[in-house]
Amino acid sequence: MLQTLERTATTWNIQPLLPVHREALRLLCDGGSLPLLPLDALRPALEAGRILGDFAGTAALQAAAALLPLYDESVLPASLRAAGYGADGQGAVLTPPLLREHYTQLRQFLRTALRMATTRYASYHVWAVQPLDPDHLPRCEDLCAQYLSAGLTLRGVRPMAGANMLIFSARGLPHWREPYRRLHLNDPALPRVLERGYAVGDFGWGSGGMELILRSCE
Repeated sequence: MLQTLERTATTWNIQPLLPVHREALRLLCDGGSLPLLPLDALRPALEAGRILGDFAGTAALQAAAALLPLYDESVLPASLRAAGYGADGQGAVLTPPLLREHYTQLRQFLRTALRMATTRYASYHVWAVQPLDPDHLPRCEDLCAQYLSAGLTLRGVRPMAGANMLIFSARGLPHWREPYRRLHLNDPALPRVLERGYAVGDFGWGSGGMELILRSCE
């Protein structure tokens, strides 16, 4: 399970990977691809500088994710555009990161990736996604906590790219209003409340697990 609180002091160097890193990426992916990135799109993304990685001071690649422009025709950016997230094709989306088991710098990885995306694409339409798997809810909660702690806000939950997807925005809440409601990640009401103009920017933990704190984002 990912560590919600990252206390271990570790070296990191998050950067766009180069073609020379192809073998290190192949080993991290165990011969496959990154989450939500088709295998045939992996090499073109690497050659275009669209894959971010962190060796964390080691010889082996410890973490990687793809930063895809929203105008890309692959399934994830196309699904976001179809759902109205950055429909003009401006901006980017970060795929879920692939991590080695003991990698503890996910929060720093996400923050750095979002800064790179904002600079590279000069757009506030910067998104990140996470599949919601009810069969592995504690792991989903832990990863969602990392996303929120990195400064992302949860804006939507909807079927997309073959999964029920949590959709996060790099934009914070314009006004930090009083909490409207607390919901669990697997609550059936969550997608409807988010569609009504609410967002999640912070969270807590209760007896039932993670509690998302919904606030007005208007």
